[in-house]
Amino acid sequence: MEEKLNSQFKHIDFTDEQCKLFTEIFSQDETNRKVLFYIAQCEQQNKQVTVKNICENVKIERRFGNKNHRGSVTSYDVNEGYIDRKTAEKIVDRLAYASLIYFEVKLPYKYIRLNERGEQVAMNIQKKIKKVEK
Repeated sequence: MEEKLNSQFKHIDFTDEQCKLFTEIFSQDETNRKVLFYIAQCEQQNKQVTVKNICENVKIERRFGNKNHRGSVTSYDVNEGYIDRKTAEKIVDRLAYASLIYFEVKLPYKYIRLNERGEQVAMNIQKKIKKVEK
């Protein structure tokens, strides 16, 4: 969502049912959750977030292929690594389509900002995680 469109609808919050729906959707996938939390964390620290920042700072568990002497992949190991750019862009688009974030364009950069609806969902996901841990 662009900044202009966000400013028109920034006063609209999710209802409880909508917030529960988006909480369930985004809490199921660890990668979505980590990106949303990273954006929220940067927002609290007043840092600018770009897709490049997400790629450099968000770690996820990924499959890495083990190659044999001929160069073909024989097996896969799951290791922690940084998120790749294509995946980060897809997640950012997904968050934008759900109207949880918006873009602030300042050429040549496209900064990612969390809006009130995104804060609602991030807080509910955090509450849900704390309940599960107890």
